Amino acid sequence: MINQQPTTYTTNGNAIGKQAIALIRWPFTNRLSSPIWLALRLYIAWIWYQMSMGKFQAGWLTSDPVGQMFKLIEKGTIAVPLPFYRGVAGALLDAGISPMISHSMPFLEMAVALSLATGVLVPAAAVGAILLNINIVLSGIGTPAFDGPIIAAELLFVMSYRVVGGIGFERLARRILSAALLLVRPSRKPAVKVQA
Repeated sequence: MINQQPTTYTTNGNAIGKQAIALIRWPFTNRLSSPIWLALRLYIAWIWYQMSMGKFQAGWLTSDPVGQMFKLIEKGTIAVPLPFYRGVAGALLDAGISPMISHSMPFLEMAVALSLATGVLVPAAAVGAILLNINIVLSGIGTPAFDGPIIAAELLFVMSYRVVGGIGFERLARRILSAALLLVRPSRKPAVKVQA
């Protein structure tokens, strides 16, 4: 009988870990993932567009639905997930800024939709959208089941700031802005030397 040593298989755990991290980082750092981000951006932009158009059509520019909602929240008619938001609603009512919030909300939502659709300033728009979504959930009119996945997508937009706008008009917008700034910026005149 031949004395055989048991065969042992070793794996380089460090190399596997590096490969796993590279695979996880790929959609957040590689320009080839831009079509994935474009598809997700357009889907979330469509949701924001619909919310904005709904508010425009419902007359948010001529009425104060946010003020009415804040009154219901303050009275406890609308259930809110965190009780402190009742105080926030009351403070905003007392400050008298609910009409301004009502009138600006459709424009803010449309700005998010346009930014996501065009690829211009996507991470900044995603941060604003996250804040709007969180406020919608805290006010009790949104649900974590619907708004949660949207917030998750917007967080992914922020995390992929390097490539999320890879397919879009951000480069063109930068060129236009640079050209406009060159036109507006005063030209520098050579300093006049004073002879003594």
